[in-house]
This record gives sequence, C-alpha cells and structure tokens, in this order.
Amino acid sequence: MARKKTTQASADYEVGRGKPPRSSQFKPGQSGNPGGRRKGSRNFRTIVLEVLDSEIELTEGGRTRRVPMIEALMLRQVQEGLRGHLRAIDSLIDRYERHASQEVEQADELPEEDLALLKQAMGSSRRNRGVRQGIAPGGSLDLTDGEDLDHD
Repeated sequence: MARKKTTQASADYEVGRGKPPRSSQFKPGQSGNPGGRRKGSRNFRTIVLEVLDSEIELTEGGRTRRVPMIEALMLRQVQEGLRGHLRAIDSLIDRYERHASQEVEQADELPEEDLALLKQAMGSSRRNRGVRQGIAPGGSLDLTDGEDLDHD
C-alpha cells in the first residue's frame, strides 16, 4: 500500500491542489522565472518597427532630404520596377491592390427597404410606449420625436 506523505503544515492551511506547502511557495519578491526575459529587452516586432520608423538621408535630384526607412524602401522598389524588374513591379501592384481595396465604404443613405423597416420598427415601439402611457393607438402621438427619418 502507498503511504501518504505527512507535511508539517499549520492547522489553518490545508495542502492540496493549487495550495503547495508553504516551504515550496515563492517568497515575497522572488520571481517565478529567475532566468527569464531581461528587463528592457525588445521583441522582434518592436525592433522591426523601430528600424522602419528610423530616418535615412536620401538624395533626389541633387537635393538631400530625410525620410523614414519604409518610405525609402518603397521608393527604391518603385525605381527597380521602372528599370524593368518584374518582381518589383508584381510586388508593387499586389500591394497597391491590397491597400486600395481596403478603403472604407460609407453609405450616405440607407436603402429604401432598410428605411421602411426602420420606420416600421420605430413606429411600433413608440405606439406601444404611447399605449403604456395612456395614449390611445389612434391618438396624437408624434412618432418621430422631432427627428426626420427621411434623407431627402
């Protein structure tokens, strides 16, 4: 038969699942992973963003200017494409198509069907509210509350 381990725990603390013996618990101020990541170390994403945001001097038409690294890389890729490098052209067109298709489409007006459903829902909820307040369904209840739902 297996023998149970006895611990020297105080009567007010029960050892069990999620409750290790006090002697093996972390002491105040003690790290759970002392050999872990150093303070101030940066991850790959942070390093890439810092490098691409850093500025570089660029000479265009005899004039020197400072531009972000990402802009300089894009200008270089455009130059390579203009020289006839098909991979640069393909990459630029692909990027253009991906970013041009992400434009946010804003609908200025609701379609007629949606507008009719909205009016119907607003009207029925306000009529029901009017009945609860003692106004008869055929009585004078302003269904628009001063708001014009038509976008004419």
